[in-house]
Amino acid sequence: MATDDGRLKVALAIAATTDLVTVNLGPPAAVDPKDLFIRTFNDPAIGIDNEQMRDFKERLKIFLPKIASDIDQIPENSNLIIEDVAELVRLALLNQAANHAFASHINAMNMK
Repeated sequence: MATDDGRLKVALAIAATTDLVTVNLGPPAAVDPKDLFIRTFNDPAIGIDNEQMRDFKERLKIFLPKIASDIDQIPENSNLIIEDVAELVRLALLNQAANHAFASHINAMNMK
């Protein structure tokens, strides 16, 4: 499992929300159930309902505070596929990194 694309943080936030999911930080990092990302949050093996989605999001924001506003946009719908949320997190992290790089480049240009 890649650790820099947000998937590990998503898995950790899920494991912090439900006792049905565990994360072994390894190396290599692994999750149980192994097919976590193809399941929905309300899958019986995951056990997160709509109300607990709020808890999941709060925990995810602790792990990824730089994209907290993006995390707030995740619907509190436990029918969501976990991979879809992981993809949103990945894209938000890429966007945040690109914005930071852009701002740094602009600042460097202004110093010339």
